[in-house]
Amino acid sequence: MNCSEPQRLQALLGALLRELRRGRNASAAGAGADASLYILLIMIFYGCLAGGLILAYTRSRKLESKHDPYHLYIERDWGRGGPEQPAEEGGPAEGQRLM
Repeated sequence: MNCSEPQRLQALLGALLRELRRGRNASAAGAGADASLYILLIMIFYGCLAGGLILAYTRSRKLESKHDPYHLYIERDWGRGGPEQPAEEGGPAEGQRLM
């Protein structure tokens, strides 16, 4: 093909432009659906991550109970007026149990 002929060159470029526009319009609908699916999957991923972190944090706070030996020590020895008073002999304070 000789590109010096303006009629043929214009027809070729016009056909190429129509083909590109048709291909872009056909793929535009599919690209929008793919983008929505991608955003949905990312939101689900981060939602599960945040939920797992919240669950792990709340479970770790529940494990730190009042029956923890450190908390029992603080309550028994420091809770009755300070460290200058001697602690009772014989174990934990009345009504409490050790783990």
